[in-house]
Amino acid sequence: MKNKILIQFFLLIFTASCVNNSLQPEVVKRSDAQKQQYVIFGVINDITKVIIEGNREGGAVAGAAIGGAIGKNSTDSEPEEDIATVLGSIVGSAIGSEIASSVSKKDGVELLIETTSGNFVSIIQEVGVYSYFKGQKVRIIKRNGKSRVIPFE
Repeated sequence: MKNKILIQFFLLIFTASCVNNSLQPEVVKRSDAQKQQYVIFGVINDITKVIIEGNREGGAVAGAAIGGAIGKNSTDSEPEEDIATVLGSIVGSAIGSEIASSVSKKDGVELLIETTSGNFVSIIQEVGVYSYFKGQKVRIIKRNGKSRVIPFE
């Protein structure tokens, strides 16, 4: 019974770890609200569809814990139990990492933008509600090392 609760606990942690913060340009962190941000204007020069890889870390940790618990309970012999626990953790970590990555990956877009100063910048963001096309005027909003691109009409 104790091991069943432990496994359910780690499954809950695994599920929660698959949740990613949004990378969509229309989603703004609460901590960025009402704070000054730097704006650059430009024109889209090229658009490339990309896939933003998912978060692997949480899945690896949860998978290692679940795999270790399963390995530990797979045998009655102490030396074999230790080996099974380690192997279960390694296999569980690899499987958890892949599952978490595939569940949390997102469709993205890379925008190559020529700024009004003549520089080129490339920004990758998650696909959101905005549509983009070559020659479109946009504003790049920068804050704390992060940028998001929004159409400018």
